[in-house]
Amino acid sequence: MEIEKKESHKTILKTTGVFGFAQLLKILVGLVSSKFVALFLGTTGIGVVGLLQNTLSIITSLTGFGINISGVRMVALSYSENNQREFSKTILALKRWSILTGILGVLLTLILAKPLSIWTFGSSDYVNWFFILSINFIFSSLAVNKMVVLQGTRSMKAIVLSTVIYAILATFVTIPIYYFFRMDGIVAVLVLTTVLNYLVNWFFSRKIEIIPVQVSVKETLSRGIEMIQLGFLLSINVIFGQIMSYLLKLYFNFQNTSDSVLGLYVVASTLLITYVGMIFSAMSTDFYPRLTVVQKVNSQVKEMVNDQIEVALLLITPLILGFYFLAPVVVRLLYSKDFLNVVLILKLALLAIIVKAIIWPLAFIILAKGEKKLYFKQELIGDAMNIGFTILFYEYFGLIGIGLAMLFNYTVYGVYVYNVVKNKFQFTFRKNTLGIIVKSMVLGILAAITVLFVDYPDAYLILLILCLTSIYFSYVELNKRIKIEEYLLKFRHKFNK
Repeated sequence: MEIEKKESHKTILKTTGVFGFAQLLKILVGLVSSKFVALFLGTTGIGVVGLLQNTLSIITSLTGFGINISGVRMVALSYSENNQREFSKTILALKRWSILTGILGVLLTLILAKPLSIWTFGSSDYVNWFFILSINFIFSSLAVNKMVVLQGTRSMKAIVLSTVIYAILATFVTIPIYYFFRMDGIVAVLVLTTVLNYLVNWFFSRKIEIIPVQVSVKETLSRGIEMIQLGFLLSINVIFGQIMSYLLKLYFNFQNTSDSVLGLYVVASTLLITYVGMIFSAMSTDFYPRLTVVQKVNSQVKEMVNDQIEVALLLITPLILGFYFLAPVVVRLLYSKDFLNVVLILKLALLAIIVKAIIWPLAFIILAKGEKKLYFKQELIGDAMNIGFTILFYEYFGLIGIGLAMLFNYTVYGVYVYNVVKNKFQFTFRKNTLGIIVKSMVLGILAAITVLFVDYPDAYLILLILCLTSIYFSYVELNKRIKIEEYLLKFRHKFNK
């Protein structure tokens, strides 16, 4: 059992390392892009980009039937059976559904172009923007299809390369357009980067072996029933979540303050999701397909999820403490001094990410087991609490209240999800896992208290001590599980080869 645990931790760390490295390269490339975008568009322009992306995401959710998630489950299960013919039929059926959902997205956007312009910008002057953006849905749907196949087959190398190459190409496209056209270039950037994403994903997924098969329309429908049943509820969840996010952004957009609160909110979300959240992105790429394969055996699910929580916390906690220490510097580096008030949101939002590292793998249990109604219910609760807490706490506490709402939401949501998986699937935390949870939370809480009551630069010394403590703690705990020196030697040997 001990050997199995070590192998499990090694697998998680390996895949997280590989995908995390890809995300890191993507971020480093994105540093250049985000810096120029901030300079060329300012807080107002970034807010507009956020609104448009949110609008597109709502339509994608309405017409996509959650294929980006349910499709991964479908492909992973099919691939694990080692039946090339059945696997090829699954891929073909999935491709047809992707094309259909893309066409639905185009049609819906064309029909709703005028209302979308009015709802988003308070004017019908931007109808043409939505006409042009309708093109996105064909290419985004096909891009998602290719990435679903890569994730379901756990094609790690291909995912890593496609992620990095897309980031580089997108940067080369984005900067010149924003430099020459400023706000008028937003639509062109959104369309061209989506087309690029599809082309890159297609290039790397084309090597996956698929044999020629015949799949009738009837069979396509029947093969898609399970995927659509799960995906439909997931899509409703995503739609609700996107609508809540859209309403929040509209709410912030109409705040009469000296700063663009919407721009600050979008930047805070980007920092937390894209930069700090890169480890979640790296883990989910491999964790969800692996969990799906063992989902019928609760004991294996329990061990895998505990392992995942341990590794997530040991990687996330030092990153969060480092972010607390460098927050003002990072905001200036990535954006400009005009965005420094984002730090107020991060004071408690960063602590919320540590809470997320605990509850995030738990939510995947319900999803991997295909419990559609349960997953639908828990996500609905989380989204409703998000908008309620955010507006309430912002009204009372300002920008700090946005971070407080995130922390409060994740905590309440986490308690609910834990009770569900404990009672329904007999999940419990291991003693070692609980120890890591407590130590990580203590370090995070101390950092949050520090920045709440001590201003920068006076807080730097305390935060540095906490950051170094966190790094040492994570090193010791990871070393118990994988023997870091041996792991690094093997990695160095492979790298040299």
